[in-house]
Amino acid sequence: MSKVKVAFIGCGAVAELHYQGLMACSKAELAGIYDINPFLMQRRASDWDVNTYDSLQALLEDKEVQAVFVLTPVDSHHSNVIAALNAGKHVLVEKPIANELYEIKEMAALAESKGLQCMPAHNYIYSPDMYRLKKTINEGSFGLIPVSWLMYHIHHSEELCARYPGIIRQIGTHLLYTHRYLFGEPASMSAHTTRFLYPHLDRDDQMMLTLMMPDGSISNLFASFAVTDHSTNPWSFIVKILGTQGSAQLSWQDMVLDRALGTLSRSYVRYEETYEHEIQYFINECVLEGNSPLSTLADAYKVLEMVIQAEKDAQEKKGIPL
Repeated sequence: MSKVKVAFIGCGAVAELHYQGLMACSKAELAGIYDINPFLMQRRASDWDVNTYDSLQALLEDKEVQAVFVLTPVDSHHSNVIAALNAGKHVLVEKPIANELYEIKEMAALAESKGLQCMPAHNYIYSPDMYRLKKTINEGSFGLIPVSWLMYHIHHSEELCARYPGIIRQIGTHLLYTHRYLFGEPASMSAHTTRFLYPHLDRDDQMMLTLMMPDGSISNLFASFAVTDHSTNPWSFIVKILGTQGSAQLSWQDMVLDRALGTLSRSYVRYEETYEHEIQYFINECVLEGNSPLSTLADAYKVLEMVIQAEKDAQEKKGIPL
């Protein structure tokens, strides 16, 4: 069987991770790339030995291309996804999926009407470790789970933070869809944010979300761009659950390399592997077999609803003076 031909819209830092992941997928190949920055596009073309397109329209008119990865900034996700679906291409779209809820609704409706896949790039949940953790939770092997933590502590430069829409949208989205995948729908949420390291920027660099679950359990979601944990058991990225009959911890810390790939100054190999597993699932299960993603556009819609509510809640909080 011939390989699924994929084209990239967008060649920025996250495209490096998608390229590495796609190269590990035996049933797909990169047919070409397009970026509005011609210098960046030519550099990627040289590094990756891949064809370029003169325009977005030329990419979409390439009948050889069956799937498109939308890897542009979030402001152009909606227009690029709609254009790709209208051209008859399956779509993998980076997160955050959209700025507005109606944009996700339109993507979902068009994908359904065209009989095409439109998969959110919710990469964290596609690792075998995460699947095993979810399976063990569903089996009830941990007993009751009164408390869980999802934590992210990786320092980001001021330049990088300035390019992001704020930590709730950038990292909170990851933690929320991962929590939703593992535990389902919360009953209520409380949010706090700070502008700690870069107070002059108009966006937050630390967040804490507290989710109350219907059974009375508590989940704590914390993320910081202000600091990297250098302690004995670092909280770079951790999912930790404590149950009445067992506990578990999932971490990226077991293999870290001193090299830059994507947006991070160090390489967390477990993190990079999530892109491989995500792309394998998209190509093998979604495009070739017609199965649904593990996290759908409906999930992305619910997560964006929570992100918007968390941002509002954090802005309105005054705190209790002590």
